[in-house]
Amino acid sequence: MKVHYLNCGTFHPRFVRKVLGPLADVPSVCLLLEDGDRLILVDSGLGTRDMNDPGRLGFPNLMLNAIPDLEQTASRRIESMGRKPEDVTDIICTHLDSDHAGGLSDFPDARVHVSQAEYDAAVSEDRSRRPSYRRCHFAHDPKWVTYKDTSGEDWFGMECIRGLEGLPAGLVLVPLPGHTAGQCGVALQTDDGWLLDCGDAFYAAEELEHPRAAVRFFARLAHDDPRSARLQLARIKKVIAEGKGVVTVLASHDRQGFDRLSGD
Repeated sequence: MKVHYLNCGTFHPRFVRKVLGPLADVPSVCLLLEDGDRLILVDSGLGTRDMNDPGRLGFPNLMLNAIPDLEQTASRRIESMGRKPEDVTDIICTHLDSDHAGGLSDFPDARVHVSQAEYDAAVSEDRSRRPSYRRCHFAHDPKWVTYKDTSGEDWFGMECIRGLEGLPAGLVLVPLPGHTAGQCGVALQTDDGWLLDCGDAFYAAEELEHPRAAVRFFARLAHDDPRSARLQLARIKKVIAEGKGVVTVLASHDRQGFDRLSGD
């Protein structure tokens, strides 16, 4: 599979530029995988409707400050490559926050793969659910494919879900709960080794080494379960160390990692 790195929504969070340099210009990274004639997305970023009406993103956007730009949506980027949005047969979501699931309605016929725990949390009628779960992003009744049980075989020492329905064997879900209850990383086997899309398990590359206090504080605020999120980050660091030269990691809002891998 050929991998394309897409920024499908840029945020300029308010009030943070002086203290959170790496988070002042934040991409929403999606992966576009070419598998023969079909396309597979990992996350869908912000959608065309979100760009036309940022109010769909709810009050969290008052802080996050999404920049409306239709040309950044996954559907427009796919068209710019000479392909059609209808070529996307499957979308794997790391989790279902608005900046990861906003574009689902631009691909109404695609199957949407997600962990059962994440699906249950996002579509719940519980009024205390995350404000970043937006019902408008699921109003088109996506073709959900959910996964509950992990496989017997691990992935670099981490529990995983293999055998994703109708998808290549080189795609693996790696549960990374913490940011949300059901967040999963998506591991992809390439000719150069493995790529692990960590979703929002971390935000800036410096979190993998020596993050400044302000970045650590922001991450604690952003995660549903900060303790579990710290555990997942430690596991990711261990995979990087033990899989040196074999495993590359990328997070959805890591500008440094995105620029490096996309060549921007």
